[in-house]
Amino acid sequence: MLVPEKLKQNAIISIQHGVEDFDRSRKSTAAGGDPFRAISAARNLYAGVLLLFKYCLIQAISDQTKAVEVIFKPPRDIIPHPDGAGGVAWQPVGKFQRTTIDVDDIKKRFEAFDIKVDWVVMERIQTERNHLEHLHPTQSVGAIGGFVADLFPILSKFITEELNEVPASLLGGAWPIMLAHHDFFVKSQLHCIEQWRESSMPQKAQHFVRDLVCDDCGSPLILPDAESDEAYQCMACGHSDALFPQLESLLEKSLGGYDPRDGEEPPTRDCPECDHPMFSVPDGRCQWCDYELEDWECAICGEGLGLDEQENGGLCSYHHYKMSKDD
Repeated sequence: MLVPEKLKQNAIISIQHGVEDFDRSRKSTAAGGDPFRAISAARNLYAGVLLLFKYCLIQAISDQTKAVEVIFKPPRDIIPHPDGAGGVAWQPVGKFQRTTIDVDDIKKRFEAFDIKVDWVVMERIQTERNHLEHLHPTQSVGAIGGFVADLFPILSKFITEELNEVPASLLGGAWPIMLAHHDFFVKSQLHCIEQWRESSMPQKAQHFVRDLVCDDCGSPLILPDAESDEAYQCMACGHSDALFPQLESLLEKSLGGYDPRDGEEPPTRDCPECDHPMFSVPDGRCQWCDYELEDWECAICGEGLGLDEQENGGLCSYHHYKMSKDD
């Protein structure tokens, strides 16, 4: 039988192990560090938070003899029964399943019990956890920093407001490590953003800055490169690389992406003015130099004009060809 206090203790141990793994992943190998522990850190931390969520659900029910059922998946069949007042009551038939509820189930039960969690951030954390598991260990080392920083405020608020406990008392030595990292990360991130604001990067492109990551270590702490306005430098590991491959990818994503297998054309092109791959086809404008299409539609048929038709004097390719033939 599942014991609520044991569930709580397992959650605490999982989070503590996750913080230990996180701490080890950031140290050099000479100092006993291990980059492979970054993936383990993400798994343990995320699992620990979900266990705390399940424990909170159990605590929300006053009848503790039935409380544990709330974290297990219900029987597959739910049958209507008379409620004794001329109505219908839907009741599960059979035993609860042996598997516990997943994230979607937790979210639904939290809403039913009015337990508050910022699920937008939690979904981002879940995506980050999945992303970390697919990275090379050296990339996970930098990426885990953002994961822990995002998790900290969720965990802090949940423990304080929903469990009515003190985070430092509940998590022991793991808490000051998370707190120190969160404060450092936030300050570093603000410093990076400020550096980009003061750089030569056009303001129109700066809203992509928060999504840049180091191609080598995966850290989101990215600074403008002092040597080139077309490169970045990683604050975490010092790696420097070209800026535009990531910017083009982020611009494509913001425009909904595309699938070349379906014959779709990419929503971005090289700008004819600045030559950077930052021209948004749907907007008809470059997100780097602000170049805009001069002619938007054909003067004869009204068909929208693309970049390659801007030299046609306001005509689409077909009517430009027809006009040149007539001449």
